[in-house]
Amino acid sequence: MNAMLSLPSLRSGWIVWAVVAAACVAAGLPVLQWTFLEAIWSGDPAQCRAAAGACWSFIRDRFMFLMAGFYPPEEYARPLAVVVIHAVVVLAIAASETLKRRLFLAYLAILSAFAASVYLLAGDGLILEPVPSRLWTGFALTLTVASGGIALGMALGLLLAFGRAYAGRYLSAACTAVIETLRALPIIVTMFVVVVLAPYALPASIGESTILRIMFGFVLGVAAFYAEAVRGALETIEAGQAEAARSLGMKRLTIFARVILPQVVALSFPALMNVNLMVVKDTVLILALGYYELLGAGNAVLNTAEWRSYVLEMFVVIYLVFWLVCWLISYAGRAVEANLYLGSR
Repeated sequence: MNAMLSLPSLRSGWIVWAVVAAACVAAGLPVLQWTFLEAIWSGDPAQCRAAAGACWSFIRDRFMFLMAGFYPPEEYARPLAVVVIHAVVVLAIAASETLKRRLFLAYLAILSAFAASVYLLAGDGLILEPVPSRLWTGFALTLTVASGGIALGMALGLLLAFGRAYAGRYLSAACTAVIETLRALPIIVTMFVVVVLAPYALPASIGESTILRIMFGFVLGVAAFYAEAVRGALETIEAGQAEAARSLGMKRLTIFARVILPQVVALSFPALMNVNLMVVKDTVLILALGYYELLGAGNAVLNTAEWRSYVLEMFVVIYLVFWLVCWLISYAGRAVEANLYLGSR
């Protein structure tokens, strides 16, 4: 009886799967034809216009522009070096047991990638020719802003979080006010405010540099989210741990660095990784302030007469680049998380 009753259900299940498979084929075949089978992989714009499929030849034609934007062509090796440095750092964090277990070294690697990128893009006037920050564009700028936002924003966010949790009443209230205010504002608004007010409030060496003002505003905006990401972990740390450390003669700063911080980072690591991905994607906001990162470089390509018809292809490429970057960061994060010592749990 049960077998007879289950037979119609089995048949209906196969029918459903057959319908789903047919729908997927019907929807996927045109996409496959447009993307691969009828696509143009090399050739000029005239050949692309005559084809029925996608035009991928502009990627070869404008690859260096997407990487470096308006950076001087004779110095293209420097933006490419920026891309390579960031790729090496992410892959090293994912592969190196030392970096996966000693997160401070991984943090230093990200901070070093940011510092090296700024040096390569800016030049020093001695070994490398100086290049105005207005010409820092393309994917290299995207990675530089992302690594700076992660390294500096995380550091500032942790300081704000510790200040809110462990400082005196007035300093704790000030840190809380800063965090909640920055979280309530869109990051682009924070960046606009900093860009406008920084020339009046900061030293001339910083206030007169647009890219530094943008970075400062970006770091402020993301720091609040890092601070909030670790709030829950800070609340789980028992006060007795700090008291036990003080009884052993450890100083306050040492207690924070050696006892509390490792546990906080381990407990909040998934939330921190989520903020890291948000930072990478929010780099597109600097386009609103006149700096052509990857999305801006792609838009500049589309503004040329020969390639303006291939908007879909351009945004597919930009989407895939961001997807690849975020996937690599997530992969490195999962590798680190698998090696974290979560004894505090």
